[in-house]
Amino acid sequence: MANPNLDLLTSIANAMGGLREQVVFVGGCATGLLITQPIVADARATEDVDAIVEVASLVGYHALARQLTDLGFKQTMADNTPPFRWYWNGMQLDLVPLDEKVLGFANRWYKPGFEAANTATLPSGLQLRHLSAPYFMATKLEAFKDRGNNDVYMSHDLEDVIAVVDGREELAVEMRSAPTDVRSFVASTFGELLQHPDFTNVLPGIVSQSARAGLVLQRFTNIAAGLAV
Repeated sequence: MANPNLDLLTSIANAMGGLREQVVFVGGCATGLLITQPIVADARATEDVDAIVEVASLVGYHALARQLTDLGFKQTMADNTPPFRWYWNGMQLDLVPLDEKVLGFANRWYKPGFEAANTATLPSGLQLRHLSAPYFMATKLEAFKDRGNNDVYMSHDLEDVIAVVDGREELAVEMRSAPTDVRSFVASTFGELLQHPDFTNVLPGIVSQSARAGLVLQRFTNIAAGLAV
């Protein structure tokens, strides 16, 4: 099945020009980059592109902002709009610094994920960096626990996690060889999900093919137990 976010991601990445090399793409827009079995799993369609960037201070982010402005990106003065949000031709880019002190927003897995990022080549030939599967899972699970309040019914972050578990057969092997801290966090959070009274009930409604719910549940169980199968 086609990646529903590919056109959006390609457009924003192209618009960033050389700045693209300084960022790592994260979030729902990157889900499809990790699905290696698109015939069985769909990525969730998103309306924005998320990326992280390493800047040491607010002054550094302001310098980056000037470069984005020169490339045609704009910000809005609307109330409650976060300072990291940008727009280009009606498309949204959230560009978040690794250090929470810069803008007050972060995810603890962003920095190690940034350092261990993978490179993908899009169908257009464009290359970009994105989170590896283990760090993608960790950032999404952290968000699920934080902004998602562990809500298995409404969390888009959990939906993205399930899509990768379903559509990336090699994930368990990758988790097994991941650094101890990220491996332990993902395994323990998967264990918590398996103990959630509603998780097994909602799973068939989230996976792309309900008949695969049992297989996906087994993959969750294997990763929670640290099994590379």
